[in-house]
Amino acid sequence: MNNPSKLLWEEPIWSAKASSWIDNQLSQQNINRIGAIAQVRIRHWSTILRISTNLADIYFKAVIPELAYEAALTEILSHWYPHCMPQILAISRENGWLLMGDGGISLNESLKTENDIQHWQHILPIYAQLQKHAIAHLDQLLALGICGRRLEMLPHLYAELLANTELLAINHPEGITVSEYQSLQNSAGLFTSLCEQLAAFAIPETIHHGDLHDGNIFIKNGSYIFLDWGDSSISHPFFSIRDIYANLNRRFGLGKKSVWFQRLKDDYLSAWTEYETREKLEFAFELSQKISPIPDICRWIPVLSNMDAVTRDNYIDAIPKRLREFLKNLQQI
Repeated sequence: MNNPSKLLWEEPIWSAKASSWIDNQLSQQNINRIGAIAQVRIRHWSTILRISTNLADIYFKAVIPELAYEAALTEILSHWYPHCMPQILAISRENGWLLMGDGGISLNESLKTENDIQHWQHILPIYAQLQKHAIAHLDQLLALGICGRRLEMLPHLYAELLANTELLAINHPEGITVSEYQSLQNSAGLFTSLCEQLAAFAIPETIHHGDLHDGNIFIKNGSYIFLDWGDSSISHPFFSIRDIYANLNRRFGLGKKSVWFQRLKDDYLSAWTEYETREKLEFAFELSQKISPIPDICRWIPVLSNMDAVTRDNYIDAIPKRLREFLKNLQQI
């Protein structure tokens, strides 16, 4: 486990190494850099650099070692689905580095002017087809280092989570209370049962993006481009909808019974009717949304574990608030 007091991307040695690699890759492809490399985003877990060139802007992404599979995963997905993935110019599997073409304008930026929720009606069927195609390639994806979080594994991951009381921040003002912790422990059997019920449907597990929202979908030349696969896992496909609903709720204030949520669910589930009847898909969807906060928590664990204590305090509510969401979902059963 790394607990750096200073971000890797702020180290001069790292910057020099990354810049050298970028220039070398551009040179091999006869692309000329113009001006200095600009850092356009910095997080504890990743950074993005913009490189102006004689052709167009090019982007470089680096991530922490725990997420290094993202580069190779993005590359292979771009081969399979070039119509909805960025152009990959080069990757470094060893470093987890990714060099790619401009993905266009983010859906987030587009919605600031259009405010058009109907984009998602086009996006969800495309994403579902990507998920369905990936079903035949799970071993290949897992070999890249992507996390396996199948339904049969989730009860064990749930137990490990409850054992990690530091991440739960028990009795911290923003953490889990003793009473909530007891409720979570008492719910272990029910959680296992819900996972088993969901697994009983004939819906195959596949790639789950893990952070699918309007900041990670771009629009270029009329096509939707899916970016930021660092939180991906192999799990139940329907888990991906949780982030979309949360994103739409934040942006448009939609309630759970919104007609738009029903429309989007219909658009998404229509892609899965070859596996189950519509009635069973509806039931499976509701089950998946009740337990979806747990796999969402799983994506946070490697990121939080990489942080020093001071940095982690900035995200202290990340896991507790999702556990509260999970407990609230169980109350509706």
